Amino acid sequence: MNHSKEVRKTDQSNPIDEYFHCLSYCDIHPKGIDNDCEVICMERHLKANYW
Repeated sequence: MNHSKEVRKTDQSNPIDEYFHCLSYCDIHPKGIDNDCEVICMERHLKANYW
């Protein structure tokens, strides 16, 4: 029974992990990550949880 609780915890996605996963698809320029892409990732994955 404890195993099923552990599985449920890992099935739930972590917003910060999702944000970083999203960032991995953004273009990287010499000055940093594409700002528009970074904002989109923040709005999709962090806004509801942290703002």
